[in-house]
Amino acid sequence: MRIAIIASNKGKIEALIRGLKSAGHDVVFFEVQEAHGIKDYLALSNLFPDADTFDIIHSHIGTSPLLFSRFISTPIVTTIYDHPAKDDVYIYNKYKDICLYVATSHSNMASGLPYIAVIDPVQSDMVDSYMRVYDDIIKESAREDHRPWGYYEVLSDDKADHKVKRITVWPKKRLSLQLHHRRKEHWAIVSGQALVTLGQEHISLGPSQSIDIPLEAPHRIENTGDTPLVFIEVQQGDYFGEDDIVRLADDFGRR
Repeated sequence: MRIAIIASNKGKIEALIRGLKSAGHDVVFFEVQEAHGIKDYLALSNLFPDADTFDIIHSHIGTSPLLFSRFISTPIVTTIYDHPAKDDVYIYNKYKDICLYVATSHSNMASGLPYIAVIDPVQSDMVDSYMRVYDDIIKESAREDHRPWGYYEVLSDDKADHKVKRITVWPKKRLSLQLHHRRKEHWAIVSGQALVTLGQEHISLGPSQSIDIPLEAPHRIENTGDTPLVFIEVQQGDYFGEDDIVRLADDFGRR
């Protein structure tokens, strides 16, 4: 899972970041102050061009990030540390259809807000509690373009004979070993280091290198580097549905 955490003080949420990373999650911290002027909003806006690359955005700075929420597809979770002021309650309610709220105690819960959990930041199972929240949200939002290994963006799918994707694979992750009955593929590496399994062969590829995947050939791609692997996949055939994926092995238990 890739998680963006926004806070004004890293020390405040250091235990959460450390626990999430220890559990194997990719956590990116953004130090941003609660926005009070144009400079604060400009600092906050630096996160949102890449917002859709995250599975969850977790804010610890109040209402400011909510103003960007309607422009992205990534769920935003806000931890509310104190009983919110009247104006803040108004803003929280305005975005409650697309944003979710966690209280740090029952005593600071404002009436009318749809809290999804109460999690004390010093409780021993805080990280596990947040992970349950994250998992529930991701299952509920279920974005079709995100996978346990990374995500993809469809660049072209309006033609009958081909489809083009830009695929990003997180470090040390790999796709399933699979084959297709109705399409062949061409992979061109944009950035990062890849190890491609093609039949019985194992082929290392870097930027500007490419490989062809024949029809019905077992294949897999793995990110062997420490940075995201990005490649362009050109599919050619007569059908490009996800149900033409025959998984032979998978790290995430998918079939």
